[in-house]
Amino acid sequence: MVVRNGEAEKNWFRSERFSYVNGAWYFETREGVIKGPFENALEAELELNFYLQQTLSQPVRTGTDY
Repeated sequence: MVVRNGEAEKNWFRSERFSYVNGAWYFETREGVIKGPFENALEAELELNFYLQQTLSQPVRTGTDY
């Protein structure tokens, strides 16, 4: 992976974001929050996309924003 000049090499990994437990679908956020249950995989995927849209549309907060 290409990194910016002066930054250390990073090791990235991917994990499965969706899980099927006891007949219901869930997704996990990057922060480790589990969302669900959803009736099917399509519903879980649509909700994940909605969650990502909402998260990405929020302004980035810094320590001086409070």
